[in-house]
Amino acid sequence: MILLLLACSGKPEPVDTHATDSADEPGDSTAPLDCFRDVDGDGYGDGGAPADCHVGVVDGTDCDDSASSVHPGAGEVCNGEDEDCDGTVDEDPVDGLPYYRDADGDGYGSETTTACAWAEGLVLDGGDCDDTNVDVHPGATEHCDDVDDDCDGVASDSVGASSECPADSCLAALAAGVTTDGATWITLPSGQLVETWCDQTTDGGGWTLGFVRNSASTESQPDFGSGDVGTDALGQSPGAASLSSTPAMGWIDLDTFNYETLRLAAYASGGETYLSRDIPRTELRIAFSEDGYKLYGGTTGYYWCGGAASYTDSGVGAVNNPSGASADCKGHGSVGSGWDFSEYDYPNAGLTLCGGDASAFLAASWGGTWSYYGTPGGAEAIWVR
Repeated sequence: MILLLLACSGKPEPVDTHATDSADEPGDSTAPLDCFRDVDGDGYGDGGAPADCHVGVVDGTDCDDSASSVHPGAGEVCNGEDEDCDGTVDEDPVDGLPYYRDADGDGYGSETTTACAWAEGLVLDGGDCDDTNVDVHPGATEHCDDVDDDCDGVASDSVGASSECPADSCLAALAAGVTTDGATWITLPSGQLVETWCDQTTDGGGWTLGFVRNSASTESQPDFGSGDVGTDALGQSPGAASLSSTPAMGWIDLDTFNYETLRLAAYASGGETYLSRDIPRTELRIAFSEDGYKLYGGTTGYYWCGGAASYTDSGVGAVNNPSGASADCKGHGSVGSGWDFSEYDYPNAGLTLCGGDASAFLAASWGGTWSYYGTPGGAEAIWVR
């Protein structure tokens, strides 16, 4: 057996170059070692050096064994040389200028680096919290999308979730991805921000609560549907309003609100007891702000009159009456500043909502189940889409 003395990164030790195959297994100290000359003494040798060197190192990846500052892991400097032997010149040099890598091209980066001079893909501004999205960076416009667009550490709300991210209507919120029923912030045509209930599950969703009154209220409602009045009452569902002992009455300005279809509904003890068919806005004869018959026949077949007490009580001051319609709002002796809505031209055949300045009750179901004002249990509503 022939023994050869090798010094590889340390004191030479005898190595048996005729070791058997089993000696090549990991941990076998008798396995032969590759050994490379390290001319510059940097701990890395030239891979082309003979393997039978007497003094050498086990790493043969030095790309310049004549310079001790050149070897794998060395720091790059701005000199046009490849100090770290990775095949790239002057990348991330230790004596370079500070930059950020900008992967999405929005002018902001997140990963720090250095360079000998500016190059494409490098920027001076950092702070990008998503360097894969060109629309996300410091100073970007926030969108209502649950994303921190401007990288200030605070994600914006989704559409309708706050007064900072209002929708124009529940239908617009639905189009933006709001598919569950609930209180939603919208901007009214007047510019007022209100939180109103959205029905996003009934018949395709997109229904905005435009009017609500519960029987716990004792107020009157002159000019209902005109102007934005008591909008805080719209933030709960009409079903919940019917259970509440807190008076609730309010509406948005339905004369200016953008919608095509409306429905009237009634609620008792928390549940919906009636929902009308779709009524096209084009079938309304007069504006909400006007007294008279808002519907009289038409394709839906509904009769709907309402307005101030001076119009609805015993026909005094009747205005805007279509031919054949009674002057006393479907035979009412007193409906106050309220309305009567039904498929029939005689009183209390459907939904009657009296003003608090007259008879003090509303219908909590179609044609019956009266709930008297001041007592919880009933509510009426108008939905628009």
